[in-house]
Amino acid sequence: MPSRKPPAARFGPWIPSHKFSFVVLVVLTVLTYANSLHGKFVFDDLQLVHQNSDVMNVKTFRDAIISGWFAAGQRHLLFVTYALNYYWSGLETFSYHVVNLILHTVNVLLVYGIILAVLKRELQFRFAALAGAAVFAVHTLLSGAVSYIAGRSSVLCGTFYFAAIYLFLNGLDSERRNVRVAFFGMTAVSGLLAWQAKQEAIALPIFFAAVVFLRTEKKNWWWIAGLAAIPLVAVVLLFDQIKILYGQVGANAVLVSAGFEKVLPPATYFRTYLTSVVEYYFPRFLVPTDLTIDPQIETVEHWYSPEFLMSIAILSILGWLAVRTYRREPFLALGITATVVSPLLAYIAIPLADVVLEHRAYIPGLGIAFIFAWILQWTSRNYARLAWIAAAVAVLILGFMTAARNAVFANNIALWEDAVRKAPEKPRPHFNLGQAYQDAQRIPDAIREYERALALKPDIHAAYSNLAAIYLDQRQLDRGEEMLLKVTSLSPTFTEGFINLAVLYLRKQETDKALAAINRALELNPDSFAAHYNKGEVLTQKGDYKAAVESYRQSVYLRPDLHSFRLTLGTAYARAGDPISAEKVFKELTNSPVAPEAYRNLGLLYNNAGQPDQALEHFQQAARLREIFPDVHHDMGLVYLRKQMLDQAIEQFRLVLEQQPDHGPAILNLAAVYQMKGDSQTAREALQGFIQRYGNSNSPYVAQARQRLLALGSTNP
Repeated sequence: MPSRKPPAARFGPWIPSHKFSFVVLVVLTVLTYANSLHGKFVFDDLQLVHQNSDVMNVKTFRDAIISGWFAAGQRHLLFVTYALNYYWSGLETFSYHVVNLILHTVNVLLVYGIILAVLKRELQFRFAALAGAAVFAVHTLLSGAVSYIAGRSSVLCGTFYFAAIYLFLNGLDSERRNVRVAFFGMTAVSGLLAWQAKQEAIALPIFFAAVVFLRTEKKNWWWIAGLAAIPLVAVVLLFDQIKILYGQVGANAVLVSAGFEKVLPPATYFRTYLTSVVEYYFPRFLVPTDLTIDPQIETVEHWYSPEFLMSIAILSILGWLAVRTYRREPFLALGITATVVSPLLAYIAIPLADVVLEHRAYIPGLGIAFIFAWILQWTSRNYARLAWIAAAVAVLILGFMTAARNAVFANNIALWEDAVRKAPEKPRPHFNLGQAYQDAQRIPDAIREYERALALKPDIHAAYSNLAAIYLDQRQLDRGEEMLLKVTSLSPTFTEGFINLAVLYLRKQETDKALAAINRALELNPDSFAAHYNKGEVLTQKGDYKAAVESYRQSVYLRPDLHSFRLTLGTAYARAGDPISAEKVFKELTNSPVAPEAYRNLGLLYNNAGQPDQALEHFQQAARLREIFPDVHHDMGLVYLRKQMLDQAIEQFRLVLEQQPDHGPAILNLAAVYQMKGDSQTAREALQGFIQRYGNSNSPYVAQARQRLLALGSTNP
């Protein structure tokens, strides 16, 4: 009788299909990041989108491609994606987060393919590939790239970086020369696209050289050296651009003028950054806790500092371990290589203001995927029954941690409250939290955080400037002026200080001083939308309406999303004697959040042009859109008064006073209408009531009401 094979031998262990793995990975990724899709613009998002006029003026698909590609800087492909987002949804952040999530999902699948490609897609390694890719999908350290819109630079670069690795591995394994050439050609294209997304892709050829070194027993040193030399060639070819970038980054002009720290000297930065790679990033790859957008990193002052020497030793040991273990444990060796020979260490070349930013760890996350694949392999060999339980538990824990971390990027307040908790002795998180509170009109909280930041670092000029802006809003002009004069004296290159100083002089109606301050702000930053807008305000106060129009137009170009700027531009056109342009601007705004004001201004235009019926039509539309709108009811009352429709005028003026009882012009006009109707008694009663209620206020209309009352012969003025 023929022997029967036992079931396990006959059927073998179950091997997941690629389709099953893809579905699991996609669902896992989407579920983990679903709560990130409605996060607002935070931190650097504002600079990349809100303050980028190339992106903000996109109106067509063609604009998005051209404006994005030719936007300032070197990350052309990245800015094309931001421009496309703006074309699709303006400043609604949902589409921005969806693009980030789609890119991350693609990267998860690429990581799955890369792990399989390492061992030539052998079936028994599909579980390891699935586990490694699943960990990459949900790893909490990567949330700083996926949930953070500005983190797209790393995610997008990662898409082409990982595609290049996948293609390169396939090229290495191809036996036919023409197929190998095709794969390597596509690798080069992917590498160039990665570079156009973010220049950290310069590390890619060095990783290729490391892979070739590890995989081949007989070393082809010419090939290895050629790959490793590509970044050096790129540096030589782009030397002028890199030199400019180096100077700009090193100067750190914006933050330094605001009173924050200078960039570390190159040698100090080298030691500090290398140490932070080992002390900050490496532990969080394994246990991603205590994450923050702005960690407190201690400066490493000396070459002989123990923490620096220890970091060198650890990196050396990791390199030795990768070489020694590749044949026996390729996943472990490649995991170490992909983590160390990665963009993470590429940042060591140029001193940056922020020594640590978590989204830089995104591409090195490939190394963690390899390492977790190796852990699953090792567990399967030694504790087969626990392997998948352990893998599932790890993925679930990381997934829940990541979902919790995503919430930190929901808005600036959440982001900086978290940063303050994690680094309470660092001044910048307190300042940024204060700014977030100020934007949310939580003024006492903002003042508290500014004062805390100044207690930690007394020369933060931006904190004094923002406090002064609060004092201006509170009408403490003398206190604000004293603070701003100090700021502009101590930091003569701080743009915001001069803008706030100009606003102060505007409120004091000292237009010459205001103009000098705002011109200085524009010298420092010709692209400051706030400076252009406030120059328009200064010129308007001086009566130079035509010149004001040009300033307002520039502010609208720089920030077309600010409807209030466009509304002011329309008013400036009207004042400058250009009603046609004013009408065009106001009509464009009738479908915007400022539609009530736009309809009111159209009504004023038509009224001034002697078209009262059209004016009334637009005033009525404004009143329908905004339930409480006393000014527009007053405008309607004046039109009815001009048309001698006295009862309708009375109705409108009374409605104004119901909505705003201290509206002086309305009470004067109401009394005038009653007088025109011959009802002097009602006119007197209206004026007396206003005087009794507001007689002790600073309203300029009280004196006029008294004069009117005397003219009516009141015995009790």
